[in-house]
Parts: sequence; C-alpha cells; structure tokens
Amino acid sequence: MTAHEVDDDLDRRLASLDGRLADAVERLGNGLRTLAQQSARGQGLSPLQQQIVLALRRRPAARREVNALAAEFGITTPTMSDAVSTLERKQLLSRSPGSDGRRRRLTLTERGREVARQLSSWDQPLLTAVGKLPEDDRVVLLHNLLRLIADLQRSGAISVARTCMTCRFFTPDRHADPAAPHHCDLLQSPLPLAGLQTDCPEHETPAA
Repeated sequence: MTAHEVDDDLDRRLASLDGRLADAVERLGNGLRTLAQQSARGQGLSPLQQQIVLALRRRPAARREVNALAAEFGITTPTMSDAVSTLERKQLLSRSPGSDGRRRRLTLTERGREVARQLSSWDQPLLTAVGKLPEDDRVVLLHNLLRLIADLQRSGAISVARTCMTCRFFTPDRHADPAAPHHCDLLQSPLPLAGLQTDCPEHETPAA
C-alpha cells in the first residue's frame, strides 16, 4: 500500500462514525497514559509499578499474586515478577505464602499503603471531566463502555475483565425497565444500569 493509499484509508476511517469513536477512545487512552506517567514519576515509579501498587490496595488476597496480576494486566509473568521485585527492593510490598504455599502473595507495606494513598487521585482530571456530564449520560456511558469491554474480551483483545457483562450470572435484557434491563442470577434481581460493576468480587467467568 502506498503512502497516498494509507492517507486515503485514514481519511475514510475518520469520516465514519465508528472510526471517529475509535479515534476518540484512543485519544482518551493516550491522555490517561500521560496522567499515569506523570503520577508515577512523582513517586519514582514506572506506570506499571504504580498500577501494581494501586491494585494491591484494593484486590482481595486471592488476586494479589504475581500470576493473577500478570493475567489481569495482560503482561507476561516474568515482566510482572521484575516489577514486583523492584517494588520489593523499594520496600513498598512484601511477599508471603500464597495458595500453593510458595511466597507469591503480595502485600503492601506501611510505606506502600501511604504511597498508594498518594497515588489514588492520579485520575482526578478524568473524574472531574466525567462529573460534568449529566447523570443520565454517565449511566449510558458506563453501560456502553462495559459492552465494549465485554466484546473486546470475547475477541481476545482484553484478557481479564470482571464486569457484570462478562460474568456467568449476567442475563442481558430480561426486564422491560430501561433503567434496569439486565438481570443478575446470583443476586436474583434486576441490575440497574447505574449499578453495573467494573470489578465485581463475585464475578465468575462463563463456561467455554
């Protein structure tokens, strides 16, 4: 393909609604990466190390292991191990016996918890921007983003997503109420769109 043909293909892509939406999401992702880099740099960390510290602050014990975190972040286990070892040298986390008895479970140290607290507002500019949208628009945005995440997981682009829509207990469009059309078979109740979860502790992956 020539350079002229590449330019024409890009022009056609951006002329379409789907192409412009994809471009907008890409720009949003670039902006969030910049925010993450700036925040991590302020603590002397890499963006991956920051991501690990923040994950350990809120993950349950069973998900605070190297292999589990590597799967969630979509990176290799050796890459995760290297980042964890660096954080251990910085005295931000410690290891303890995991589910198999080996020293794989990760826990933030007191210093690590303080760093996590300081890092917790790294995405405040995004929260501020989202907060300016009307509540109904925010609910629709959440619903549509979770649908995109679910489709990307099914296609293999995203390795792990513990959202309502990727859970075996999720039944779509069971109810007539537009504010709560979906159903949670675990809770045996309708799911309000405003209450859809992005990281549900009760999530179970559907059978293949």
